[in-house]
Amino acid sequence: MKKHILSFFQIFLLLLLCLFTMSSPIYAIYDPRTITNNLAGVHILNPEEIDDAAKLVNSNGGKWGYVTVPIQPSERNKDVWQRFMNRAKELQVIPLIRITTIPEGGTWEKADDTDLVDFANFLNELDWPIENRYIILFNEVNRETEWGGEVNPEKYASIVKNAYTIFKERSSDFFLLGPSLDSALPNSQTSLSAQNYLNRMAKFEPLIWTYFDGWSSHSYPNPAFSASPRKTGLQSIVGYKSEISLLSLASKPIFITETGWDQTKITIPNLKSYWTQAWQIWQNDKNVIAVTPFILRGGEQFSQFSLIDNSNNYTTSGQSIFDQSKLPGEPKLAEIKAKPTSSPIATKSGWSLPFFENNPTLIRLENIFRVILGLPMKSKGTLKDIELSLELAQTPKQWETGLSNRTNLGDLDGMLFIFNHHHIPVFWMKNMQFPIDIIWLSDGRVVDITPSVPVSSADKLLTYSPREPINMVLETVAGWAATHDIVIGDMLYL
Repeated sequence: MKKHILSFFQIFLLLLLCLFTMSSPIYAIYDPRTITNNLAGVHILNPEEIDDAAKLVNSNGGKWGYVTVPIQPSERNKDVWQRFMNRAKELQVIPLIRITTIPEGGTWEKADDTDLVDFANFLNELDWPIENRYIILFNEVNRETEWGGEVNPEKYASIVKNAYTIFKERSSDFFLLGPSLDSALPNSQTSLSAQNYLNRMAKFEPLIWTYFDGWSSHSYPNPAFSASPRKTGLQSIVGYKSEISLLSLASKPIFITETGWDQTKITIPNLKSYWTQAWQIWQNDKNVIAVTPFILRGGEQFSQFSLIDNSNNYTTSGQSIFDQSKLPGEPKLAEIKAKPTSSPIATKSGWSLPFFENNPTLIRLENIFRVILGLPMKSKGTLKDIELSLELAQTPKQWETGLSNRTNLGDLDGMLFIFNHHHIPVFWMKNMQFPIDIIWLSDGRVVDITPSVPVSSADKLLTYSPREPINMVLETVAGWAATHDIVIGDMLYL
């Protein structure tokens, strides 16, 4: 029998083929209404409370209950939050991460697009316990103290729209929730009613509700956090129904991320009865996915809502929630992301292997190493009649890094960002050390140019976006587009 022996060159070609044909699995959010679900949850203030939260939400037959927890920009410590995610997986708890701004003098700063980029980058680096990565977009923004001292539904709508792009670019597993309004607020100089706030959002951006994957509601039993669970309307434990009805929205998964009774205003027997009735109402609504009452430990400020008292015993509300029958949830578990094991080689001009620059065969070989190291591949391209040497940013990590922390382009002409769908992205100059031109392209055609974007070290960086949806962005040195007479309509070919 004739033996077939692969030569080293054939093996090399097979390895090369594998490298360039392997693709990562594409994930997308699943509808939590399609699985067995434990709606029990709790709101905590500190990720270290995860163990006590799990004992409550997974009591009496439950598994995979929910926990709402806020994260501020100053709290983005990867060790802390990865430990939280790991513990959530061990304890079978599903996180609802509420992103916030920074409190200043009793007022929370209003959000900025750069906040979203930082949060998306940070949260995308974490290994989550389940496939869906639930993100709550800020808190009670119809109150001025929660939004930088002003009520601005138009700005919030713009933030939400940008958030959808920013988070989904990094992972399609991000599941965005909002708007978490305070439905008890009136129209005043310091607040806006939920109805008017929602209407102004819709008027500003008619498609705004398509940017929420699920609805986050603060369905409190008002007035005075003491109304019967049988009450309906905007200020009730089913207030989410009124919010949805006001806007004639299509059915969405509902997350009641805050609710609860003031325990100082209701007798113990009535309070127990209220929780039992409420649980039945929520469980009978197929759209309700999670109910996370405020709050596990309220301290002195929110003692009337605390589910655990200062002696670490359950309060009446806490014990009532503990005693409710729960389901063993069956969420789709996340796969652990592969971590790079090698470190790239650094040079003065950035990440490069300069001895491979001019020979096409050696460039292909260099690209093999670049794929292994997670670096942008190199390519030649032509814009109008100008030949370009480019790096291709094609993954969330490469988009995030871009040209940051380089002193110049070296022997490159630019970096080409390639996205898998048309959208309006948000770019900024974080950690950039030289000014650039940003050339926005749709299927290779120049549709917009942002020239000479300066370096900035300001705390709040400006953001830049094209005038219409694009799927490619070319970054070059500042002035390059003008020097080469690049205009709208010019074509880029790779």
